[in-house]
Amino acid sequence: MHLPNRVLAGAALLVAATCAQAAPCSNLDPARWLLGQWAAQSDDKQILETWREASATTFEGSSVTSARADAVVLDGEDLRLVAMLDAVFYVAKVEHNPYPVAFRMTVCDADRLVFENPTHDFPRRLEYALQPDGRLEVSVSDGADRGFKLQFHRPDRT
Repeated sequence: MHLPNRVLAGAALLVAATCAQAAPCSNLDPARWLLGQWAAQSDDKQILETWREASATTFEGSSVTSARADAVVLDGEDLRLVAMLDAVFYVAKVEHNPYPVAFRMTVCDADRLVFENPTHDFPRRLEYALQPDGRLEVSVSDGADRGFKLQFHRPDRT
């Protein structure tokens, strides 16, 4: 009689541990380091990504790509991180899509956030990784071979 109780207790502990590990990805706390302004540059373009806390369940962001030569805006995105239904979603509204695209947060480490949407054409995976030197590396990919990386820094810490 004691063995089934032990098995049930062990199973309950395993379920509780699994739920405890999943809990951080259900709120915005692991993403707080993303707040503020980030800048990336290439030979001819500059990208400025900005995040602010709108509420306990929403971070609002924007990404603006401009020409370095004359600062003409070339592209822009409205971004959101939204905690709802025990999950966090990265929602991007871009000019070339009629509707926003949502990516579910699948990894929420202290210095790494991964968002995935396997049904989207491209991208399917976004990875934000805070580097030890304070830079931010953003990987945009199809989850396999196709993609690119952006290297961001805080503009006030150039």
